[in-house]
Amino acid sequence: MRTPSRLVLSAASIGLAIILWAVVAAWMRQPALLPGPVLVGDAFLAMLASGELGRAVAESLLRVLVGYAAGAVLGIATGIVLGRVRLFADSVGILFDFLKGIPPIALVPIVIIWLGIGEISKYVVIAYIVWIVVTISTTVGAREIPILRLRTGAFLGLGRIAVFYRIVLPSVVPYILIGLRNGIGFAFVALVSAELIAANSGIGQIIMSARFALQTDRMIVGLLVLGAIGATMQVAFDVAVARLPLVKRL
Repeated sequence: MRTPSRLVLSAASIGLAIILWAVVAAWMRQPALLPGPVLVGDAFLAMLASGELGRAVAESLLRVLVGYAAGAVLGIATGIVLGRVRLFADSVGILFDFLKGIPPIALVPIVIIWLGIGEISKYVVIAYIVWIVVTISTTVGAREIPILRLRTGAFLGLGRIAVFYRIVLPSVVPYILIGLRNGIGFAFVALVSAELIAANSGIGQIIMSARFALQTDRMIVGLLVLGAIGATMQVAFDVAVARLPLVKRL
């Protein structure tokens, strides 16, 4: 959890960034290109009062949560199998290496053709990138289990299932958590990729429609809201993880 001193430093850095933003905007004198904090704040309040921003945040957040959950479950399972089953890693590993080189935005057009412009296509794009991120981290953890732990399990006569639950899984948990945390940021990357191209709602759609209307203040509101939600989710994740009994024992 963040200490009071870290919170003060974080608040100070945010305040400094806002001041620098205001100075640069005043120096440029071109609100159409870079509106100052006051103009962006006015746009934020107007969007909040109309309910537009609240609806967009709710829809985007739902897409992130559904896609993230699906990708995380698949990533943990895939990573453990890739890391512990040599035959699977040798046969399927090259396919995974191929897939992880494809950015989510490149998948959006073909996913739309396959699944349409509805919510399923957005869930798939988000789940895809989260699956990649979590799989990579989990695979590393599954491969890096100290041999001494495995030999100790064999010495104690533990069966495969017992070895998995008592040795493999606890050893991989720190790597899984790293992948899950990193996956939060990548989930928002995929969200924006999907919403900019194929969405009639959401924060990404607000940014895209504001671009066509040259409403830079609304675009910046969308960017700031995305950043704030992503940062909040990561802080909440850290707090939740710190309270897990299993993590305290690691």
